[in-house]
Amino acid sequence: MSGRRIAGLVAGVGLLALSLVLVLLAADVLRVQRALEHGDSRFGPVAGGVGMWEADTTLPAGVAERVLGVDDDMAYRIAVQRFRLAQPRQPVQQFSQLTVRAGADRRLAAAIREEDDPQRRAALHLLRGGLALEESRLGADSGPPIRRAVTQFRLAVELDPTNVDAQYDLELALRLLARSGDTSGGSGERAATPASGAGAGTAGRGY
Repeated sequence: MSGRRIAGLVAGVGLLALSLVLVLLAADVLRVQRALEHGDSRFGPVAGGVGMWEADTTLPAGVAERVLGVDDDMAYRIAVQRFRLAQPRQPVQQFSQLTVRAGADRRLAAAIREEDDPQRRAALHLLRGGLALEESRLGADSGPPIRRAVTQFRLAVELDPTNVDAQYDLELALRLLARSGDTSGGSGERAATPASGAGAGTAGRGY
């Protein structure tokens, strides 16, 4: 067999393999889109379970998501879900609950780093602040977690000034911080109560 025929055969096999990969990728993209839609429809009334937005793809995990450009969308959904699964307002009865909440906080922090949309970043900061605020109820020294909450709520307000829940929670956290005898406002800054918020009649309900 001549070199030209061998080269032609190799090129034909390569094109066939590429065609197969493209067909598989198209199928995976469709599966990912359907998984996102199905997961979103379930997430409204319930927190769901781990992997509820994940699709059973043929190609390696993440390929179809990167093609669709939904990596940050997935990270946002999963982070919010982890917060809900952590049930931060429930009384702590087992150490495992604290582990789940710590995991949720790490997931929220990672999603913030990936998120470009300021309103969604604000929402993620709001949830991190909520976790910190609930943590302040667990120990005798409430100052450090309240300061973390103030920092997160302030970031949320700066990113999205229209977020009344963040305004409400920021003022609440600042009041709790003042009540604890701490005059700092988050990360070493002097506390400054915003013009709007709970005390100003804003209809926010908090995280």
